[in-house]
Amino acid sequence: MRSIVTFSPARRGAHRAPRSTQLVIGVALGLSAAAVLVVPGSGATASMDQAYVVDRAHPVANRYLKQTPVWKQCGDPELRTYCAKITVPRDWANQYSGNDIQIAVSKVAPAKGKPSRVVFGNPGGPGGAGLGMAPYLASQAPLAKDHLAVGFDPRGTGDSSNVTCDGAPGYTMDARDRDQWNLDLIAEASQLSQPYCDRQSRGLLPYVNTAQTVQDMDLIRRLLGFDKIDFVGYSGGTWMGAYYQTYFPQHVGRFVLDSNTDFTQPWITTFVAQPEAFERRFREDFATWAAKYDGELHLGTSPRLVIRTYERLRATLKKQPVVEEFLDGSIKVTYDQNTLDQIVSGDMYTKIDFYSLAVDLAFLRDLSAVQTKGGPRAAQRKVDALSPARQQQLVRRASRDTVGLRPLGRIVGDDAEDATFTAVTCNDTPWPQGRAYGDQLAGRLGPKYPLLGWGLNENPCFYWKRPNLTMPQPTGQGLPTTLMVQSVHDPATSYSLAVSAHSRYAGSRLVTVSREGDHGVYGGVNQCADKIVNTFLTTGTAPAKDVTCVGEGIPAPSTPPSLEEYDAGQGYDHAPLRRIAGFTKAVSGYLH
Repeated sequence: MRSIVTFSPARRGAHRAPRSTQLVIGVALGLSAAAVLVVPGSGATASMDQAYVVDRAHPVANRYLKQTPVWKQCGDPELRTYCAKITVPRDWANQYSGNDIQIAVSKVAPAKGKPSRVVFGNPGGPGGAGLGMAPYLASQAPLAKDHLAVGFDPRGTGDSSNVTCDGAPGYTMDARDRDQWNLDLIAEASQLSQPYCDRQSRGLLPYVNTAQTVQDMDLIRRLLGFDKIDFVGYSGGTWMGAYYQTYFPQHVGRFVLDSNTDFTQPWITTFVAQPEAFERRFREDFATWAAKYDGELHLGTSPRLVIRTYERLRATLKKQPVVEEFLDGSIKVTYDQNTLDQIVSGDMYTKIDFYSLAVDLAFLRDLSAVQTKGGPRAAQRKVDALSPARQQQLVRRASRDTVGLRPLGRIVGDDAEDATFTAVTCNDTPWPQGRAYGDQLAGRLGPKYPLLGWGLNENPCFYWKRPNLTMPQPTGQGLPTTLMVQSVHDPATSYSLAVSAHSRYAGSRLVTVSREGDHGVYGGVNQCADKIVNTFLTTGTAPAKDVTCVGEGIPAPSTPPSLEEYDAGQGYDHAPLRRIAGFTKAVSGYLH
């Protein structure tokens, strides 16, 4: 996980070294990777060996069914959102052990009358906090009349019981560097991840997986008093939705899976597809768009020249990183090749970010040139000349969370979300074990897809000791129609994944959005797709066959929303996952 922003003690406590420092310390002292970490008593191996994780749904003990959630208003009153915590077993296969955890749940009822249906939502990740799904789904006018909208923070993250990998070493090295010592560092960081995560998560880590989470989800259904649920899942939420359908087919209503993983295959299938998809989005969508508006953006008159601008800037920042203080020195930002890669990949999720990316690339190019010519003080003067709002925007963008399924090895900003992402993707399905496979994969895909391909070996799952878990493969057999929605240039979940899953998922219908690459479609990206999804959710009527909606294209350069709008989840009407993240921020933290 790559460290982007270093906060001064005034902003965030200096009680521990950052992740990147901890790995470097071990190497500098000549210690082996194993010597850096001491795990007393029952460590990672012990807890994993003892774990018995469910591979099927289990009957629910009465003490969980008899609980009465205490609902409290969360967020501003106009959101009409109420939150509660419910108690679930740490391990659904061992409900009488006394090891319980808490799951945070949100709900929004119709403004008038009693709801006739309930719709759950999940924003993906996996590990994304989901309390904001309730007000987000309730903001969709067709759902607001008859549906109780429900969100929840999956186990491990958000306001639910958390896991953490705090202090684990990160991937601060350059993924493109194929020198043996650099590959050794990547391997050591990957191997150390699980011991840190397991030690700090107090026994919960083996039980943060989809098999356990869907049973939490079904208990929420039962406590709310509904026989069937409707569902809207984005990104990693498509995986959750398909597995809920597999475990609880009798309680499946109208399911919408948007921006799809290949939930019919192991997790590795989804992530190996990312480098090509991100590269396509960057080269064919962003670079083409930036070249079209070169008179305003000044990045290059052709897609090839735009890519060259990025590559030259990356090489310069690797040779001489730019380290600047923002907002009167309260925040220090280091711009190096990893920072640049993460900014670029993070801005591929929605076309709304293309303008911000273009402006930031030009700024970093000029900042680096100033430093090369006049030194660090000249570069700092250029930063100091920026308005406070612009400085705050640059800091926010450098440390902004990813929306949707993030690339492997990329930090999302919140440790609980990051740790849950790692636990779910490493626990759910097998990965090839050992260093050789990851290094070979990176060496094969890196030259073709350099934006992400070189980093495929930055992955704890290649060294992860999985719990005893075998989940049934989703097939769609015996289910009502499942509606799948996908844009053709989605960077995080490749269109090929949706096509693959659709071909193996009985009764599914695929809505393809052409001329589009946004990750997360339903709720503002495409009117045609929204109409189909709303009709399905409100009436149960799905298209008789697969259908294609024509995308609306990438808009001309325009100023992005202000920070106030960003924090409020506003100004991103065409970026559903951003709006969900804004709602989640608005309603979280009221249950402590």
